[in-house]
This record gives sequence, structure tokens and C-alpha cells, in this order.
Amino acid sequence: MIGSLFQVELTVADWPRSLVWYADVLDLPLLWRDDTGCFALFQAGSTRIALKAGQPSPGTVLLTFEVCDLDATLQRLAERGVMPEGPIKTSPEGYRRALIRDPDGYRISLFEWLARPARSNPLDRG
Repeated sequence: MIGSLFQVELTVADWPRSLVWYADVLDLPLLWRDDTGCFALFQAGSTRIALKAGQPSPGTVLLTFEVCDLDATLQRLAERGVMPEGPIKTSPEGYRRALIRDPDGYRISLFEWLARPARSNPLDRG
């Protein structure tokens, strides 16, 4: 059996700018930073996001974060100059979500449950 997901690694064009954005805008705790190797590791719930300097390729990645209050989260982000890419969407599965982008164009989905779903999926161990 494969263990739990440890991290997702993103290649970013402006490493110092991305460090500030993930720490200050998304409020993710910085776990480790290697200035020489231009690598950083942030805590993101039960997993981590790694940032490394290089040529970004954002079209294939979607980071999804669960939030307690989507409206409050979007208000806080707006105060930092980050606006959603469109209107908030409500899914038939019972959640609301908004999409934002980081400085390199990686898509980030923020969602809140309208009602917590029943845990009927055996692969869902949360």
C-alpha cells in the first residue's frame, strides 16, 4: 500500500516572491528553507507544498484547499490583491468553490462544504 501524500512540488519563476505569496497571502507555515538550493517547504494541512526555482509549468496543476468560510477567505485574499477568476460556483455534490492563481499562474481551488458528506467511499480515510 502506498502511504499518504507527502508533498506537491511546484517550480516557480521568482522564488523569493513565491515564498512571500505562499506565506503571507495563503498563510501557510514555512517548514524549511534552503536559500542556496532555492527550495522551500510549506505545511498545507496534512501535506506540504514545496517550491523550487525554475521554469514554471502551471497548466497541469490544481491545488485544492478546504476552507471553513469561503466568503471570509475570499475577503481576506481581496485585501491582499488576490481576486477569484470568476463567480463562486456551487456543485451538486454540496460544496462551493472559487478559483484563484498564484504569481506563476498555478490554479488554486478554495472550497467549503455546505453540508459535510457521508463517508461512504472506502478510499476516503479522512
